[in-house]
Amino acid sequence: MNKICLVFFLVVPFSLMANCSALEEKYSAPKAEKRTIAQLKRWVGRKVDDNNDAEALLQCLIARAADNPNKRQVAGGSF
Repeated sequence: MNKICLVFFLVVPFSLMANCSALEEKYSAPKAEKRTIAQLKRWVGRKVDDNNDAEALLQCLIARAADNPNKRQVAGGSF
């Protein structure tokens, strides 16, 4: 049971990261680190027609958005 949980927690994040990079490349997404969440939402609304892709891409971009309050920061910089 522990091995199944370990595999799940290791495989799922990597598959989501691969999905994010594939979607960003497919739609030529802007650099999220240089945009606000509102700018990213407007961009996705204008450029992405597929609702499933739009939701997934938006979540990927918001995770790295410049004004995301949940983004980890250290000494004025970010990871």
